[in-house]
Amino acid sequence: MVSSIASAEPVERRKEQFGRDFGYYLYPIVGEIPGLGTAAGFGASVLNMADSDADFTGYYVRGDFEATGAALLDYHLLPQRLILDVGYNDYLVAPTVYDRGIESDPDDAIFPKVEGAYLLGQLTLTFDQRRYELFVRLLGGRERLHEVLDEGGQAFEGIDTDWDHGNAISLGGSLDLTDDRLDPRKGVRFEFASQLPRDSEADFSEYFVNDYNLTVYRPMRRRDTLAFNLFHSRAHVTRKGLADYALLQQRHGLECSQYPSGPDFDACQRTEAKLLAGTLANNRYGTASSLGGTQRLRSFDNGRFFAGQALFYGVEYRWNLTDEHTPFDIFIAKGIRTGIQLSAFWERGMVADHFRDLWQDGRNSYGIGARLILSGVIIRFDLADGDEGIQTQMFITYPWSMFSVDDPG
Repeated sequence: MVSSIASAEPVERRKEQFGRDFGYYLYPIVGEIPGLGTAAGFGASVLNMADSDADFTGYYVRGDFEATGAALLDYHLLPQRLILDVGYNDYLVAPTVYDRGIESDPDDAIFPKVEGAYLLGQLTLTFDQRRYELFVRLLGGRERLHEVLDEGGQAFEGIDTDWDHGNAISLGGSLDLTDDRLDPRKGVRFEFASQLPRDSEADFSEYFVNDYNLTVYRPMRRRDTLAFNLFHSRAHVTRKGLADYALLQQRHGLECSQYPSGPDFDACQRTEAKLLAGTLANNRYGTASSLGGTQRLRSFDNGRFFAGQALFYGVEYRWNLTDEHTPFDIFIAKGIRTGIQLSAFWERGMVADHFRDLWQDGRNSYGIGARLILSGVIIRFDLADGDEGIQTQMFITYPWSMFSVDDPG
């Protein structure tokens, strides 16, 4: 792997990187995002509209969580040079939030019920068939907390439910020395992103998060691929927030005094302590990108492990059963099928507030998957196992992405 990186140089692209093959897909959405729950609905995508590289996609799901979204992707402001992506999403969700750190108890969690909406825009400057790119991403929106539920489903409403408006700016880029941006089989890809500090009220810290993502693709046999991934995320606090527990409790607690002495009061205090302990740690160290869910440590819930720093590495073998260019038209879907793939993977991840503690302990995830590779999109199904059981998931794109719809960054 080290020798591959040291000798990395552009390899010839297998195909044109700016799509022209028109396609559309109407599809049901029935599935589960680990840590968020199950939901059902429908989606629609149109690829390479009007003989261009531009795509449109939208979705609507309801269930344990609610979400609606739409996006215009790969719209060229300057042909093959300056690309615009823009999208909108709204949601109502009660994610599973665990304690901070790699040793957090899987049976000890709270469920903050959050409503929000955001508009996301990204400008990408690209060169040489998308081998070299720089981007600026702006996420603006609003969010509010409805209530906080404990592990038994009891809700505590003594919180600030006002809308919190905010913006997030990320800067980054990529060096893609692979044979294909969508479905790489050989080469090296390095990506980086820095989420700049968000404006926040004085009680809460401001910090930026740097993410680094390196993936090496080794061709195997005639058309298989062995992929290696290394990911590191680190938060850097620029302004520390409130570190006084009593003041945080007074200003941002659950107002447990509204309950008489007894089980409800005790449950409220336990839930409040978890909520405020997370706030205190975030004020001291910031919070880096989390591990768990659809992208890394796939056998664990979305956002399962988090702290001031995260480190992840993994390997995945991809069997390409077919290598084709087959048009299809089945009324609700039209496009080009380019491959069917099976996979096997192993991953390990660690989180800690100090780099020296990252190596003390970690969690493993392993499993198998199947993928349908189409022109412009990859539909992925994974079955993963680990210390906390088996997770199944159906998602779009390969794993190890820097950004995904369930964690837009």
